[in-house]
Amino acid sequence: MLRLLAIPVVLVGLMTSACQTSMLKQFNKVKLGMEKDDVLDAMGSPSRTQRFHGKDRWTYVFYEDRVRFEKEVQFFEGNAIYVGDVSQPPAEVAAATIDQKNELRNKEIDAEIARDVEKHRKAYENYESEVRGENGVQYVPQFEPIR
Repeated sequence: MLRLLAIPVVLVGLMTSACQTSMLKQFNKVKLGMEKDDVLDAMGSPSRTQRFHGKDRWTYVFYEDRVRFEKEVQFFEGNAIYVGDVSQPPAEVAAATIDQKNELRNKEIDAEIARDVEKHRKAYENYESEVRGENGVQYVPQFEPIR
């Protein structure tokens, strides 16, 4: 009786373990150019999603043999353009570097504004003197005194 009960339990255990596939193996099936639906079919829902610089970033976090894996798929216009480890922004995009670039651009903008202000000031002065007739030859008639 015990043997008859053990056989189905062993069979069910074998069947459920056969259905489990490695998430890492599943992720290795994801290729460049795949559409979002195909990635969802292969991997399921991502752990995190993010939209960054016009790209969709899906991050999958999973554990295998007590090792944590964090993989990423980036999409542009619905197709995978990056598949692999989570990408980090380039080192040159440090806050100090961005601040220096912004400060330089601000100085350029300030100089451009100062040039425009001076140009408009001179244009207004020219307009005023033109309206007053200061730029042209003024005709003053010569009158003979009446006697």
